[in-house]
Amino acid sequence: MASKPSQRSKADLYNPDPNWTAFAEKNGYQSPASPFVLDVEGDRAAEVIREAEFTKQYPLSSFGYNSVLTNVTVRDGASISVKISYPKFLAAESDKKQKLPVLFVTHGGSWIQGSHTTEEAWFLWPLYEHFNFLIVSVEYRLAPEHAFPVWMDDSWDVLEQLLSSPEKFFSSAVTTGSGSGDSAAGLKNVHPDLGRVILAGSSAGGGTAAYLSQTCRDRGFSVYGVILNIPLVCDYRHLPVDCRLSYEQATTNSRLCSGEMRASWDLVRPVTPTQKIDDPKASPLLCNLKGLPKHLVFVAGHDPLRDEALKYVEILEDEGVDVQLFTYPGVPHGFAAYWELDASKKFAEDLRRGLKGWIG
Repeated sequence: MASKPSQRSKADLYNPDPNWTAFAEKNGYQSPASPFVLDVEGDRAAEVIREAEFTKQYPLSSFGYNSVLTNVTVRDGASISVKISYPKFLAAESDKKQKLPVLFVTHGGSWIQGSHTTEEAWFLWPLYEHFNFLIVSVEYRLAPEHAFPVWMDDSWDVLEQLLSSPEKFFSSAVTTGSGSGDSAAGLKNVHPDLGRVILAGSSAGGGTAAYLSQTCRDRGFSVYGVILNIPLVCDYRHLPVDCRLSYEQATTNSRLCSGEMRASWDLVRPVTPTQKIDDPKASPLLCNLKGLPKHLVFVAGHDPLRDEALKYVEILEDEGVDVQLFTYPGVPHGFAAYWELDASKKFAEDLRRGLKGWIG
């Protein structure tokens, strides 16, 4: 159980980590201009370049995994990209049928940007060579081209189809999916263990995973566990008073400042007269957290989202949910994408240890 943090201890979490400070100076990271101006197209273009470099340098096959791209039709008839990854060795073992735990992943990016690759760089990289998972990643539709809450609805529709008809879900991927070599055919040897479905995501993807966990509970679907990495779980306009310090501190962050977070919320969820405060698709923090599955929660100290994540943990604990909290003082939002950081190495160890305690 995590102890309830005081305002003083939360403030101390913001003190810059020397290892991060040196890394930021070396790489030329600078404080943003004030007031912050959101550049969606520029940010997306930069991310495409970064992720292309990542996939070239670290192909999934180098971690021992195959992947298949397929599409899933959601409620309004749209076709949503889904990436299914599984251990490579299973593709050659046609005489064996492996039942694997399912890691259902929703990516970060403030619901404005992001892709399957985002979580591979931010979250999945410490896991590939240590666990045999069936990983299902969703590329939901984004704002501003699409209106709130389509990213939540897309993610739920894909998850519901997986949980309701797993054989149909994966057999369709075998038939229609595209991948390198024997990737699609190898899926025939893989079967989901629906008793071990884990929801996971970073940042906005963590907020999506939080919403999905609450929806699964409400609709009678069993979930084994939830992993929230630096999660975004509350619209800043409705933050509880004791969750606002991290926004006040993070005004000049070079990696996600509070101004950027506010601008992102204003874009993805414009204020309307009928807007609900306790809408789980926007603010799962403000909703009922009772009866949720066990959680692993990872929080960065130098992050405007720090205090809402800590509050989420506090309420989960108050509701009797099994929670493990991991905090990383002085490092910013998304720090785990910088693998050479000391905090990133600790994150990798903590994540593996937490999962090992769950699934062995």
